[in-house]
Amino acid sequence: MKNWIDEKGRLFGKVSIIDLGIIFLVVLIALGAFVKFVVLDQTRLTTELSVRYTLQIHGIRDWTVNNIRVGDAVFSGITDVGTIVSVAAQPQETVLSGDGKIWRAYVPERYTLYVEIEATATVSEGRYLISRTVPMSVSNSPTWLTTKFAIFGGTITEIVLDE
Repeated sequence: MKNWIDEKGRLFGKVSIIDLGIIFLVVLIALGAFVKFVVLDQTRLTTELSVRYTLQIHGIRDWTVNNIRVGDAVFSGITDVGTIVSVAAQPQETVLSGDGKIWRAYVPERYTLYVEIEATATVSEGRYLISRTVPMSVSNSPTWLTTKFAIFGGTITEIVLDE
């Protein structure tokens, strides 16, 4: 009986086993790519759209108010979450007392700031993500900062989608 593999490692004395392994691997990769991109349905559809959202920031000092300006980039951690398009400040008028009551009173040197930010959001499976990573929903309260190093905690109060 004749050997299938000769002393040089060739199948039937003509084709190297290593070459056959590489050809087999390439065929498997091509088959996998065909199945993934042609045969299977896409499981995740994403859409990018322009969005404007409003942050409400309570109890900040005038230094922070003066360092949040129109045109500044806004970040959540290190992720860019948009550009400031408008800023409106009002003197803070509510105070929470120690017994849980809310009083309307002027608080010296404290402001409530409304910051409108424009960004690009990705819609994926019904969720809105800014920069593909930061979840965006009303009442979301991450820590924010601007390029002027003004750090503040704000709450998203309004989201307007520009579809």
